[in-house]
Amino acid sequence: MKRIIKDYFTFSRKERVAVIILLALIIFFIALPYLFEPKKIKPVVEEELQMELKKLQQSKSQVDSVVDQTDTTSAATKIELFEFDPNTLDAEGWKRLSIPDKTIKTILNYRNKGGKFYKPEDVRKIWGLQKNDADRIVPFAKISTSSNSFQQNNFNKKISTTIKNIKVLDINTATAEDLMQIPSIGRSLPYRIINFREKLGGFFDLNQLKQTWGMTDSIYQIIIPFLKTQSSTIKKININTANEYEMSRTSFISKEIAKAIIMYRNQHGLFQNVEDIKKIVFINEETFLKISPYLTTK
Repeated sequence: MKRIIKDYFTFSRKERVAVIILLALIIFFIALPYLFEPKKIKPVVEEELQMELKKLQQSKSQVDSVVDQTDTTSAATKIELFEFDPNTLDAEGWKRLSIPDKTIKTILNYRNKGGKFYKPEDVRKIWGLQKNDADRIVPFAKISTSSNSFQQNNFNKKISTTIKNIKVLDINTATAEDLMQIPSIGRSLPYRIINFREKLGGFFDLNQLKQTWGMTDSIYQIIIPFLKTQSSTIKKININTANEYEMSRTSFISKEIAKAIIMYRNQHGLFQNVEDIKKIVFINEETFLKISPYLTTK
């Protein structure tokens, strides 16, 4: 065993020389970067160029300060603050207050449709009016009681005149043009009402109008006196002959209910009356009351 260890750690003369040469090369390559380190050359600074750069920076600072002063002066010149009544101020007056044209148009449209400001803070509710603009002009807003009364009287007169010329409309047969004659309904809501009516197959209750997209409670209260509904004008589906597609294409009958009605019909025969669908397990009283006005067995 000792012999094996001795033979393993014993080197010949040539091997010792090779190891010494290898170590010398390693040390040489490690020290090489330090032997040939490049000399640092100090940058040449041209004094004339530095002077020119300083002059340019000074002139730029002066120009920026002049521009800032000019912007501040022009802004102060354009913006004019004065007491005003938002219910009567015209477009030129709003421009003097430095309100954007788009916002001015919104304000005038709001007033033309009968809207009014009851207190200065109501100005903040105008869509598109920036907070900083509102903070600037609201302290100068003064609501005149006489102007409010005058506007309200004019609006009431217009509404009264319009009401006399409008007859009560059947919501299930009225056209978009007919509905547009109703005060405050606008021009887009009538089309949305008709689209919703087509999906339903007709309105059996005027409360269903509240589900129309874009219908607010205030508009609903205004238009409801001009509308009526008749069950005879509702499009009904015959549950004894209609297929699954014909039933489920309406917005109030789901595919699951349509499949259940057809399966029950195939198993038990034709329905004698609409109330027979209550025998289907998952059609509860609430669902029945919702869909029954649109169903028939004839």
